[in-house]
Amino acid sequence: MADFLDEYKNLKSFEVEFFDENYLHRIMCKIKNIEADKILIVSENAKTGNIKPKTGTNLTLNVYSENGIYNSLSRVIDTVEDDTYTTYSITFPAQNKVTQRREYFRANLKIPYVMKVQRNDKEDILEGNTVNICGKGICIQTSKPFLPYEKINVDINFKNYSINTDAEYVYTRTIMDNSRPAFQHAFMLTTIDQKDVDYIVGQCFLYQLS
Repeated sequence: MADFLDEYKNLKSFEVEFFDENYLHRIMCKIKNIEADKILIVSENAKTGNIKPKTGTNLTLNVYSENGIYNSLSRVIDTVEDDTYTTYSITFPAQNKVTQRREYFRANLKIPYVMKVQRNDKEDILEGNTVNICGKGICIQTSKPFLPYEKINVDINFKNYSINTDAEYVYTRTIMDNSRPAFQHAFMLTTIDQKDVDYIVGQCFLYQLS
């Protein structure tokens, strides 16, 4: 359990899956606090709208980390909502396991991207090639830490196929590049179409076979 919770501490966001009566929903959440008997997570109302798990809802937590994809089960104990955020009290994650689901299978493909980051009514543009990519996420490298933001949109440009999606910042890993510090930032692709997920997954497996 300790190793698993360590994966949460440095996360900026992670994916929460849940069912209502008929549909599977996915929202991005952040850790607010880890308490003795529960975890508090928070989502932004502007991004989730009315898609919110209710008290008693079973959850699957998908944590996109350096060590793989952690899938865990939890349940909503209580919810508190204000104008901006909804805070969920959830049970400690159970049945924690590291998996490599097909949509999270990562390949070290260098794919051109253009990332638009909204910050305080200003748009920053990041361009380059991915460090690695999977059906639900990308990793990029920059010379600077990733600053707080309001919204991220990214174009991923394969040779004969382009994908546009919103994204959420997940974590940063610091490395040395030519004796200088560099930063590898991971993002989850949050509004990507399933056909685009399937395309990326196919490219990742072709790369693995090459």
